[in-house]
Amino acid sequence: MKYIETIFSNVSSIPAEEINRLHRSLLEADLVIPYGSGRSYSSLKIPMSQYAKLDDAPVVLTPEDTGFPGNDMFEALERLTKKYDKIVMIVNSGSGESYEPLVLARDFASYREERGLEDRLELYVVTSNPGSSLGRLGERYGGVIHLPGAERIEIDYPTTGIMGDVFELGSLLLFHTLVRMRYEGVDSHRTILDSYISRIRELIEEHVESEEYSRVLDILERRSNVFIGGRGSAYEVATMLVIRLNHIKYAIGDHVYRARGSNTPRPRKGDLGILISCSGETPAVIKWAEDFTRIGIDIFSIIGRRGSTLERYTKYCIVLTECEGYRMGVPRDFYLYASFLLSPLPIKLITRLKERGLVLPESILKYYHSIME
Repeated sequence: MKYIETIFSNVSSIPAEEINRLHRSLLEADLVIPYGSGRSYSSLKIPMSQYAKLDDAPVVLTPEDTGFPGNDMFEALERLTKKYDKIVMIVNSGSGESYEPLVLARDFASYREERGLEDRLELYVVTSNPGSSLGRLGERYGGVIHLPGAERIEIDYPTTGIMGDVFELGSLLLFHTLVRMRYEGVDSHRTILDSYISRIRELIEEHVESEEYSRVLDILERRSNVFIGGRGSAYEVATMLVIRLNHIKYAIGDHVYRARGSNTPRPRKGDLGILISCSGETPAVIKWAEDFTRIGIDIFSIIGRRGSTLERYTKYCIVLTECEGYRMGVPRDFYLYASFLLSPLPIKLITRLKERGLVLPESILKYYHSIME
């Protein structure tokens, strides 16, 4: 799809010195605080969860973590600066005006100024709008990376994506590249980025027009609710899909839920389950698969290992090999690839509906787009 190539072009066009600057700051950091809103936040948390698992990596702590030592950034930094020498905050925001990230980033910058900690606190912002409030903060207190995408007007979905696809998936690719740079101990991102782009193209060409993908779209096209689940980083992948797919299904009278969410109803026969698991053995995900099978729900899974328990429960399955022979301390690229593979699903559903005479304009999707995201 054209929007996927746009993502590759946008990330590839980021000046190497901007990426290297953030890379060097992360290498020097003792603590990294990632933050964002909605899918942009998930796009940052997925790779940062892998970053935290690398050997000799800094501590990664989000403001929602139970170990975050304060009710606001000022209170937290009072304690964190006593424990960590170098703290880097990264904010991922397409618009550069996301409310909560802006509040925390301003407090981070104010604390740095008031305490005179210019050498110990750095703020980096990735945004489509460098002139935004967050962009200006990043420029002044650390750095800003301009990643196009969020400013696009979505008209032709296969070309532009839906509701920020281009920025969010682009930032996911960018941050995974930074993870791999640290793991491989290299200062240049080009070879790593090109390798990721090549693999994503290969996977999309292999699977997005496959029989499995087509059968899943058949189910999505009919009246059915959808239940999407994963644990850990797979939960963030699931969250990104829930938000995007729900814009479309809700507009035609159906619902999309996170499996075992606080407001998730009991599934019914004829619904669709979408499950994501790198190992294919995650206990909670296997339990969902068992329950779905017992009720009579078809399951579509993306799994990172062949011959898993989840694969045996799955009717429609995409099996990658990124989790086979996994060793501790090695970043898992499975979540990057799963996010890209699931991304065309809502767009192809819109195309199917359009072929049936039902056109969903961008205004409808924006109407159902939560203001809480």
